[in-house]
Amino acid sequence: MATALDKFADRKPGWDTPLIVESHLNGERTKEMNPNTPRTYDEVVEDAIRCWDAGACAIHTHNTNFNLKGQAAVDDYAPAWDRILAARPDMTWYPTTCNRELCNENEHGLEHSEILNRTHNVKIACIDTGVNLFAFDTDEKGHIIGREYGWNYRQVAGQVDLALARKMAIIWGIYEPGQLKLAQHYINQGMYTPGSFIDFYLIGEYALTSTKPIGTSGMMPTLESLYFYLDMMEQYSKHKLNWCISIWGEGGRDTREVIKRTIELGGHVKTGLELFYDPARNPTNLELLQEVQEIAREVGRPLATQQQAREIYGIA
Repeated sequence: MATALDKFADRKPGWDTPLIVESHLNGERTKEMNPNTPRTYDEVVEDAIRCWDAGACAIHTHNTNFNLKGQAAVDDYAPAWDRILAARPDMTWYPTTCNRELCNENEHGLEHSEILNRTHNVKIACIDTGVNLFAFDTDEKGHIIGREYGWNYRQVAGQVDLALARKMAIIWGIYEPGQLKLAQHYINQGMYTPGSFIDFYLIGEYALTSTKPIGTSGMMPTLESLYFYLDMMEQYSKHKLNWCISIWGEGGRDTREVIKRTIELGGHVKTGLELFYDPARNPTNLELLQEVQEIAREVGRPLATQQQAREIYGIA
């Protein structure tokens, strides 16, 4: 029986823009997960410049303490980013959110991004559209141990208002299908900025934070998951936005076909050690970047220059 998803399997390659590949350097990953993960200020400086010089179109990084917010978070980003921007003043980069559990009812979790927009060349806001469960481990009974991450309606609204007021490109983080509906609500009302992206999280067994195959969030990194999201986007979004994928915690799963098909169908790709985890392999951020670049060359899609990427993000 034919389904609506078959059209994506049959669709011929085509794209409107050259390929943007972002490097996401660390996230909540630790050196126990991969010793190549940059955690210190010096390591972040070195890796950011290394990946930027190799053609990454944007750099995303966390600060050293996810519990910091507002000016305190800015002060923790500054030791690395003062040096990076002194060396590469045109670098496109953006930070993460903060720990939602520490936000009061008047905070939306991106207060530090508003400050960094003024002081450190941050032109992109990441908005994660919902609440998710992140697995860490299991207890002696086999119950999963983890935490909640994400944002409620009020907090998402505050983040959207910030991005619109500061004219920052929005990257809508879609961990689960229902979160695409929330992003589409804003998009369909025209409440987004030029250069905004939809980011489809495709999440493997290890998910975003675990060293065990116990992840419970998201859709698996398969072609079927990709086509499902594309079908939702095409059916219900009134405005056409750029889109990308980020593949998380895939372990030993071969995801080359998903990346290749994304590139063929006009999507963009996030890569890096924030996303990648495989207990049997410890690549560097540079290696992961170059792997995606090589797939693009195989497909025949040109890689975006950093200037072209700024234009696509709407921040030229």
